[in-house]
Amino acid sequence: MNGRRVPWLMLGVGLLLVANGRWVVPLAAWLFPVGWLVFIDRSRRLSGLAVAFVAFLLAHFSIWWGIIPAPGIIYYIVAAIYAAVYFVPFVVHRLVAGKTEAFLATLVFPLAWVSAELVFSRWLTPYGSWASLTYTQSDSLALIQLASVTGIAGITFLMTWFASVIAWMLRPQVLAHRRLRAATAFGAVLAAVLVAGQLRLSRPIEQQSVRVAAIVPDTERLSALESLLQPVRQGREVTAADLGSIRQAAAHLNDDLFERSRREARAGARLVAWSETASRIFAAEEEAFLDRASLVAEQEGVTLLVAVGVWHPDGSPPFENKVVMVDSMGAVAWQYHKAHPIYGGESAIISAGGGSVKSHDANFGRVGAVICHDLDFAPLLRQASSAGLDLVVAPSDDWDDVAPLHARMAVFRAIENGVTLFRPTRGGRTMAVDPRGRITARLDLPEDAMVANIGIGRIGTVYGIVGDLFSWLCMAGLFLLVVLAGRRARMTSFGE
Repeated sequence: MNGRRVPWLMLGVGLLLVANGRWVVPLAAWLFPVGWLVFIDRSRRLSGLAVAFVAFLLAHFSIWWGIIPAPGIIYYIVAAIYAAVYFVPFVVHRLVAGKTEAFLATLVFPLAWVSAELVFSRWLTPYGSWASLTYTQSDSLALIQLASVTGIAGITFLMTWFASVIAWMLRPQVLAHRRLRAATAFGAVLAAVLVAGQLRLSRPIEQQSVRVAAIVPDTERLSALESLLQPVRQGREVTAADLGSIRQAAAHLNDDLFERSRREARAGARLVAWSETASRIFAAEEEAFLDRASLVAEQEGVTLLVAVGVWHPDGSPPFENKVVMVDSMGAVAWQYHKAHPIYGGESAIISAGGGSVKSHDANFGRVGAVICHDLDFAPLLRQASSAGLDLVVAPSDDWDDVAPLHARMAVFRAIENGVTLFRPTRGGRTMAVDPRGRITARLDLPEDAMVANIGIGRIGTVYGIVGDLFSWLCMAGLFLLVVLAGRRARMTSFGE
């Protein structure tokens, strides 16, 4: 292998390790493809792609460790699938753009990346939009306003186009004046996006200030219950005595949740929401549980969103994961079942909901809800736009390795749909996000409740109307470039 190419591959590997997943340096997400593209461009086609893919694969084994919820060899299989999918754009680039000197060739890589991301997240993976490069940029507020028009695809396109332009400019045969024109062209597009984003951020939003409270279950009470539920999760036989102990521990947990909900309502909260499956009940006790929730909501004049895990001892699957909205008059407005249980972690034991986001007009705005992993599926959250929601409540439950990234991902659903997002989270980041992606309240690893006055309201977005149109246009553009490249290759062959 030519020693002059190896440093580019090493650069690509080093930057990829901190570009996504466990460790994120936002700038690295823009730069890491440069090393891979230069290495592949300067290598023989098959050998270069083969070596690059092995390195790409090994890097993916590292960056998703602890984040992909799969045990043992299954983790490596899933990580390998992610590596294979996101290596496809490099292959397409090498086959279509190759050593072409035309600036138009710089579009092949970003178009291929967006296309691969669309197909993979929509139809091939049960984990939705996980692994999108866009999520690494959540702190760049002006940039990520683009999601209100194109969804996350537009930001991914810019990031990968930047890398493709840099790699093209590094080709020895490209003249200096052409490099300057290329840098100017990309710079103008990026500047336009940032200016438009800043203008969007500067516009006022009509919102109503509302005091809210996000409550997580008591750690000790939940741990006691979880230890008793382990035999159930493992499919072992449960005795009558075991059931009695589970029922008692669950009642102990739920009593505390209702008591703290009353406390926050009396302190001025108009909406109280619990984190994902904060409460646990037997199916036979559900009616009494909801009557109790209605009584608390009516007596305290508070809108209550109770997130509950319902156990059906003889059911298959045995658990429901849902959130129930009780309005301030004590009426149950709706029930929402988690549409996307985590594949491998929950899918075998939790029944999936139909994916229909319901709404209710509270006295402070129109409210709907999804649950945790549902936020990773942008098409599902588009219902917030079509339903005209002002507030989406998303009870969640994270773990240490995934918590920072998962919180960053949630921000984009608020921007795409122009809604306020309220995310009560156990084991992660509880937060409120305004329709432009600003985090207006935040508490990491809450042990009791996060209380805040937040603005509730919405603004219309282009993405809420057209959805993933930009991604489909990218796929069409890639197809066109592939056809043009094929024609050019045939004409060259004919000329020879």
